[in-house]
Amino acid sequence: MSATPFFIQPYRFDDPAADDSGPMLDRQRAVVLEPGEEMLWRGQVNVTGYLVGPTGDGHAERRWTLPRYADVTITDRRLAYVCDDWDLARVGAPRHRSAPSFARPRPKRRPALGGGTRVATGQILWQWPWKLHLLPPPGPQGVLIVCDSMRSNRRPALMLAGGVAADGRELALTVRRSIAQFRLTNPDIVELSPRDRDALQLRAGSALLLDELTDPQRGVALPGGLPVEFVNRDDYYHPAPVQQQWGLAGGGPA
Repeated sequence: MSATPFFIQPYRFDDPAADDSGPMLDRQRAVVLEPGEEMLWRGQVNVTGYLVGPTGDGHAERRWTLPRYADVTITDRRLAYVCDDWDLARVGAPRHRSAPSFARPRPKRRPALGGGTRVATGQILWQWPWKLHLLPPPGPQGVLIVCDSMRSNRRPALMLAGGVAADGRELALTVRRSIAQFRLTNPDIVELSPRDRDALQLRAGSALLLDELTDPQRGVALPGGLPVEFVNRDDYYHPAPVQQQWGLAGGGPA
């Protein structure tokens, strides 16, 4: 049974096939790209997990944070990260929390938490994100990628901040354009209405859309996103203490 927070998985080099829902790594602990996959951005940044409340709730809750910079890779298909020398007890999440399913067959077992090389991995496939925020100061500052969730009014989100991300503008634009382009070129994965396609064409282009990005109450909507599902049903019902929150309304499409 997994005891990791959502979007975090321990990686075992002695048994990399134990869970095939996360990114594969080479012996240098770098993400292995799939055939035809194109790398767009790579750098070391802080990675934090948030839960964003329902529409009108107005808050986002920090649930975990990795204790050191993670190597983040952004491609034309996904965002993946690797964090070395990690300690699950320090990520700041209750140990009963588990990772969401990654829209693939659920593995029969998950890697053990103890022993082996201590490497944490995680990824967000571009069919998942629902909204993108570039959060300005004051308060937590960074790029917040929000995914929709099944059977829950709390949405899992990943925050990228600090390190080579600087103010996050370049990173946010790269993520936005990559997601939009992926959905436009993969109609077999996501269903899009003509209105959705028009919105994604704008998001895939050169328009900055900074007014929406930097407005914590709006953000940039990403039409066509597929919801993720928490593996453990307790994630839907079991309350957990709020560690940090700031105003962030769910809002409607930007």
